[in-house]
Amino acid sequence: MRFRYVLIVKAPIEKVSALHRDPVVLELLTPSFLGWNWEHREPVAEGSITRFVIGRGPFRIRWTARHRAVSELGFTDEQLEGPFRRWVHTHRFEREGPQCTRIIEEIEARWPSHPIRWILATAIWISLPLLFAYRARRIRKLLEVRA
Repeated sequence: MRFRYVLIVKAPIEKVSALHRDPVVLELLTPSFLGWNWEHREPVAEGSITRFVIGRGPFRIRWTARHRAVSELGFTDEQLEGPFRRWVHTHRFEREGPQCTRIIEEIEARWPSHPIRWILATAIWISLPLLFAYRARRIRKLLEVRA
């Protein structure tokens, strides 16, 4: 399955890129009610790792991702451990002018065969449009504050 989200922000590409590489921002871009517990965050760099636990009660699954292809124009995080059989999330940044940037988020995922992981993966996938709408509002607010 594939998911794509595009957002244009009124901020230069350098600020958009710096915002996305900040490990604290990841928590700010994730609604707290989703129950994601952050265990390890590093600034986004080649080979850096992010680790968190998602879910509640018996439906808790650890998710570990490694960053690669990191540049000012974006990066990719790939699941090493988590609810999906495969999860590759690419973040690309394109100049829309001196003070605007297009953020393109693309996710490729494959479902697991384990029934509990399948349910959790499906719930995550279904929630992506709402999650990215939330992220869009937060990204705009953070970039305005940092401007």
